[in-house]
Amino acid sequence: MNHEMIISISKGQQITIPSNIREKLGLDIGSKIEITEEHQKIILEPVGKELKTLFKNAKKIKSKHHLTVAQMDELNEKMFK
Repeated sequence: MNHEMIISISKGQQITIPSNIREKLGLDIGSKIEITEEHQKIILEPVGKELKTLFKNAKKIKSKHHLTVAQMDELNEKMFK
């Protein structure tokens, strides 16, 4: 069953996912969500467990550029903002 809600975009250009939806989908701090735009709609989809496992395993790989995981995460954040 779908429940419609109206939320606001914050001053920092962020939205809050209501707690009942986060709990239903098992979303916690740090959960990955894919965002797409389709036919004038914003679609948010939790990233599956397979992709979470891929991210976890990727963090174990040593960078050929000698960057730490934190440095790579920081670069990703800058690139995808």
